[in-house]
Amino acid sequence: MTDFEPTEQARAAAARATALAGIARRRTLFASAWNGRALHVLADLLDTAALSFYEDAPAADGIPTDADLALAAAEVVAGETPGTGFPLGLAQYVTHAVTRRPLVVPDPDGDRTADDARLVAALETLHGHLAAAATEDIAQALLEAVFALHDKRADLAQLARG
Repeated sequence: MTDFEPTEQARAAAARATALAGIARRRTLFASAWNGRALHVLADLLDTAALSFYEDAPAADGIPTDADLALAAAEVVAGETPGTGFPLGLAQYVTHAVTRRPLVVPDPDGDRTADDARLVAALETLHGHLAAAATEDIAQALLEAVFALHDKRADLAQLARG
């Protein structure tokens, strides 16, 4: 039981973490064994972050310590398994509800192709819409689109590596 009531922003961050966990779980249906395992781990870490936003007092930056640790661990998993389609910097999509820091698109590993440039432009547009979302339902729908583009970028990078 909590000794405080989570803020509207904390509840929004929890909802975003839950939405991303759902994306990870759906992707396991079509993933290789290695990526599927990583997607399950990502989903569990995102669930931990969501729970922390509801149950734990926030730190000075508004992010509870357990949520911060779970999101950091999720970024490590995403970095180690790019085939999941989850980008480095995925935590920003959860914490943005609290911090309102500008969302950034991670740079590609190699040279940027014309296709990647188009995907980046689309991501930047969606980031603008996400930052201006009138309701959390709209923000969660935009997250679905954002992570679909991140998945396309991961596929494109994998094709470029051969």
